[in-house]
Amino acid sequence: MALKVKQQDKVRVQVDLTAAEATLLELLQRRLSVRSRADLLQQAYGAFLWIVDEMLSGRRIVSVEAGMLDQLERFKELSVPAVEPLVFGHYQYLVTRPEKGRRQPYLKGRNMTVGQLVYKMRANQLSVEQAAEDMDLPVKQVMEAVAYYQVHRDLIESEMEEEKQYLLSQGVELEPRAVPR
Repeated sequence: MALKVKQQDKVRVQVDLTAAEATLLELLQRRLSVRSRADLLQQAYGAFLWIVDEMLSGRRIVSVEAGMLDQLERFKELSVPAVEPLVFGHYQYLVTRPEKGRRQPYLKGRNMTVGQLVYKMRANQLSVEQAAEDMDLPVKQVMEAVAYYQVHRDLIESEMEEEKQYLLSQGVELEPRAVPR
């Protein structure tokens, strides 16, 4: 049973986030169908307090595949109902294709990398919604790709630079490309 807390007993906390963190927070809020950013942060704070309490009690927190749980003699599992359907290490709308020789993911159902999408958005000055409409993609897919880009910008830009150098070494003349901000 949840405790009822009166509004006057609550304390407001301000958090400054980077643009990438804010984008990931918004993406997570939508994926978990949480009513508000505040609710999401309260759940995250509760999970954080549990982790700290476990660590201060001298216990270690480990991550194992679900199938490996039966091999552990004893374990305590954190349960956050809103997080149950979420596997954050995996993306809903992005897929990896190592056979293509790239480390960055592709948009599921398309032969387009995250970098190619973001560069096209920048070159054409498209918002997430405009890019989704222009390329006939779900808005959620474009948002997920943009969030991935913001977190993994160095990887994507290094891959794009490698591709550029390869094409130049092959004598291909390149048109100027919009540089991501």
